[in-house]
Amino acid sequence: MSKKILIIDDDPELCEEMAEILESEGYLVDNASDGVKGMELLWKNIYHVFLLDFKIQGMTGIDLLKEIRKKDPKAAVFFVSGRPGLDAILAAENLSDAVKGIIEKPFDSQLLLEKIEACPTY
Repeated sequence: MSKKILIIDDDPELCEEMAEILESEGYLVDNASDGVKGMELLWKNIYHVFLLDFKIQGMTGIDLLKEIRKKDPKAAVFFVSGRPGLDAILAAENLSDAVKGIIEKPFDSQLLLEKIEACPTY
């Protein structure tokens, strides 16, 4: 079974770049460039992996993370962000254990693929 991935980032070019890399490896990818569209996709579909930016039009990545955890506590969630101190923000919100990791922007495509490959499908 191929992993289904949702990318939510307000940079459409970055979403497209990540989607192309992941789709070339056989993953099924949807993306959203704002929080509202991301929430719609979250509640309409089943995803194994989420790639979130911290700052998204309409809400924060933290808000989305909380919604993802309500729907699916097992899904792998990564922040793809250039925001310094994101790990401290997650810790302050008691959400450090709710994410698999942070992928720094600009992202390394090989690192992205390694992290996605390591996530289980269930």
